[in-house]
Formats: sequence, structure tokens, C-alpha cells
Amino acid sequence: MSTVWRYTAMMLAGAVLLLGVGCFTAHTAWVERHGPRGLAETRKILRQIGGEPGLAGRQAQWAGLLARLHQERSAHGADAAAFSRRIEEAFGELGVELIASSEWKPVPKFKVPGAAAFERSFAGSAPFDRLLDAIATLESWPDAARVRALTITRQEPGRVAFTLEVTAVRTAVKEGS
Repeated sequence: MSTVWRYTAMMLAGAVLLLGVGCFTAHTAWVERHGPRGLAETRKILRQIGGEPGLAGRQAQWAGLLARLHQERSAHGADAAAFSRRIEEAFGELGVELIASSEWKPVPKFKVPGAAAFERSFAGSAPFDRLLDAIATLESWPDAARVRALTITRQEPGRVAFTLEVTAVRTAVKEGS
């Protein structure tokens, strides 16, 4: 009779195990039917930030921030210092005296993959014809440099003081190359 009791105990243990698994499965299904546990908290937070319009506004802010960071990273990789030296050397060779210049600043509205646009202001003095030669030389380079604004004041006969705003498009240099 011990064999009968042993089989009965094994069948009873199997039934209890199956009952436990069934209860756990039923509980899991009931919880999943009512949604995830954090759904109420998510709805509360979404209402606090202004609902869908507030979330869309924050996404737009993040997209703008990411675009500015990407542009600044492109600016560092575009080798603006070497381009500046080329401009200063070309102006010096043509007899254009540079007195002051600003730093290169990224142009926020320029969006071309693999390229970045920068602005810089130069102030100086030169004979008028040499200034025109310097501008023509600058605009003939393949870097897509363009004079955005030019202000000229007469200094002495044959010589002018100028403020020149240049916009240049540079291809970004990939890091590690």
C-alpha cells in the first residue's frame, strides 16, 4: 500500500503545483488587462507638462538644442583657423591692412549635411582698388566664401577704411582623419 500512497502524494503535489501556476498566470493576465503599473503616473506627469502640446514643445526645444550642438561640433571639425590664415595671408599679399576681426560664428539657419557655414567680420584699411581685388580673390576660392556686407568710409585720398562681413561654407573634416 505504500506505493499507492506514494503515487497519490505525487499526484497531489503535481495538482498543487499546477494550481499555483494557474493562479499566477491568471493574476498576470489580470494585471496586463488593466495596463502597466506606471500608466497612471505617466498620465499625471503628461498633464503636468501641458499634455501633448507641452510635450511637442519640449521635443521642439530638444531638437533645436541638438541642432545647435551638431553645428558647433561641425564648426570645430571644419578647420576654421586654417581658413582664417588663408584670408589674412591673401589680404596681406594684396596690401589690405586688417586692424581687427571677430571670431568665426556658426550660421544657425544653414543646414547642409557634411558642411557648416560661418560668419566673421574684418575691419581695416586699404586702397580702394586693392580692397576690391581682395574681395574678388576671396569670392573666387572654392570654399564658397561670400561677402555678406561691406561698409566703406573715406580715410584719405585713395584709401578707405572698411568693415567686411564674410560668410564661408566649409566641408566638415571627419574626426580621426
